[in-house]
Amino acid sequence: MTISLRGALAGLLATAVLLIILIGSGVFDPKPVGELQKTLPATTLAVDQPGQAIKWLDTPLPDGDFSVRGTAVFQSGNLDSGVGLALGDADDALVVAVSPLGYVLVQQADEVLLPWQPWPHVNFEDAPNEIWIDVRETEITVRLNRELLWQGEHSLSTRSFGLFGERFEETAVYTFPTLELFWP
Repeated sequence: MTISLRGALAGLLATAVLLIILIGSGVFDPKPVGELQKTLPATTLAVDQPGQAIKWLDTPLPDGDFSVRGTAVFQSGNLDSGVGLALGDADDALVVAVSPLGYVLVQQADEVLLPWQPWPHVNFEDAPNEIWIDVRETEITVRLNRELLWQGEHSLSTRSFGLFGERFEETAVYTFPTLELFWP
């Protein structure tokens, strides 16, 4: 082997090691909008009404850009249900939801942007699922368990924050051990 070939292979190996270290340390991972401004206490949501319902929290969102992150954990009841986060108000809510059976939903008011459908990054049954929503002007990015789920345009006329639940059969109970709000 010539010296230049050995040097090239050593350089390639060093570059690969450096990239592995950077990727492993999260340098290229997406970041929330701004800094953590508020952490809400753990919350339980009983999805006991048929159909869809939103429990609005007494936590207004900022006028500018922001991120919300919440972790939902199925506790008991029927797995055939859904839970998630809602932004906006009762008339024009943007909802992102997950089912412990492996399904996701994104809807705005009555328009279903992403109907209930299987998604490979959903954690099943009582494993936690993190929903992360970034709002930058009118662009919204949704991640589920840190994986990109959906992007689109939406202007939030009202800046309210809530917990969404949908029941198809019997009651289901979920907890949100973490609910975090970020903004600059």
